[in-house]
Amino acid sequence: MATMHPLQAMVNGWSQQWQKDRAESQMTLGQLIEALKDLPPDRLVVGFGRPDSYRGYYCDLSFEPAEAQQGAAELLAICEGCMGRVFQGYKGGDYVMGELTPLWFAEYGETGDRLMGLNTDNELVSPILAAEDD
Repeated sequence: MATMHPLQAMVNGWSQQWQKDRAESQMTLGQLIEALKDLPPDRLVVGFGRPDSYRGYYCDLSFEPAEAQQGAAELLAICEGCMGRVFQGYKGGDYVMGELTPLWFAEYGETGDRLMGLNTDNELVSPILAAEDD
C-alpha cells in the first residue's frame, strides 16, 4: 500500500477544513434534502438545473441555473441521487458528495453564487443566493 506524502496529507487536511467552514456558512446537500422533504411533493421549485462538481471547489456541488420548474419530489430525488455519488472535478479528480457538501449555483466550468436557502414565500419555491466566495 502506498503512503501519502506528508505535504499532500497537509493539503488534504486544509481542504477538508475549508469545506467544513463553507458548510457552516451556506446550505449543504443534506440541508437542501431536509428542506425539500418539508415541502408538499407537488410544490413547484424553479432555478435548479443539472448538478455537477463546482468549478470553484471541486469537492462542492453546484446546480446549473435553470428557468424550468419541477416538483419538490422530483428535485428531492435528484438531490438524494447525489448523496454518495462520485462527480468528476472540472480539471479531473473524483469527488464524493454527501450530507455536508456545500451547494452553489453556476454554469458548468464557471464559478457562481452560494446557495443560502430556499424562498418559500411565493407560489414558486426559488433559491436564495449570495455572492460568490467572500
